[in-house]
Amino acid sequence: MNRLEKYILLLENIFGKKAIESFTLNDRHTLKLAMRDELNNQRAKKTYQRKNEGCDFCQSIYRNPNFPNRILEFPGWIGDLTFSGTAPAKEIMIIGEAPTTLEDQINIAFGLGLYPIGRDGKLNADQVRKLYSGEKSRLKGIMRNQVKRNRLWEYINQLFCGKLSAIKPKIYITDLCKCNDDVVVNKKTKKNQQMWRNCLSKYLIEEIILINPSLIIFQGGSSSKYVTKFLEKQGSIKFVIPKIFGEFTLNGEQIYFFKIHHQAYFYRWLNETERASYINQNRQFIENKILKEILNIKEIFN
Repeated sequence: MNRLEKYILLLENIFGKKAIESFTLNDRHTLKLAMRDELNNQRAKKTYQRKNEGCDFCQSIYRNPNFPNRILEFPGWIGDLTFSGTAPAKEIMIIGEAPTTLEDQINIAFGLGLYPIGRDGKLNADQVRKLYSGEKSRLKGIMRNQVKRNRLWEYINQLFCGKLSAIKPKIYITDLCKCNDDVVVNKKTKKNQQMWRNCLSKYLIEEIILINPSLIIFQGGSSSKYVTKFLEKQGSIKFVIPKIFGEFTLNGEQIYFFKIHHQAYFYRWLNETERASYINQNRQFIENKILKEILNIKEIFN
């Protein structure tokens, strides 16, 4: 079984075979996987319900009436995922913490270029209004979340030296927790922690191996904490900047990692001066170490 086949099987184990057939296109001859038309994908996701397919852990342990509607915090990327030899399918892997609302997921799709977005990383509001002109409640939710809550791509653009357009085609975005974790937490069994550890060991580590990025960006503390603790137990991780930046070996491949603030923390809990300070203190390191050295993106600075 080649890398493409293993990756498709991984997605089927998480989301179900029907979902993967509905939302992706694969070319087994060239070992490529692409998303189907994302506008249709997002409209379909509003009514898609997973029934007796995909991850059996959540369906058995976290049986709740909302589960069928929590299907897709689907990975996001631009263009093709190409599984050629051991080369990265995408060079940058952003790992968030957990799925949120469908509106937030739509904003991620906008940010990946699957919907209109400006060079500054902000949503093209006029185009969004045209796309959702007949769905006032959905449009209201999208606009509210983009403006007030989900500003990930605007944040990445600021942090990565205004070079979003150059790095966006290299990005693959996913989450530690594959299903929405709005389950009732039993303090004795700590079910949320069980679910997150299961997602990590059963899915995310394999996902990292198959994508084989050059750089992982942890957005927020939870994804970083769970993954780095797992790797520390394997004895394969080295911190260069404590808790922030380092490298590890997985399946024989060297991968760098960089932890950044969660975008919600960046915009909600830091004031304008604090945000500017955070951006400025990381700018030189990101430009020289990450963009130029690790990702070998030098021409955009000439």
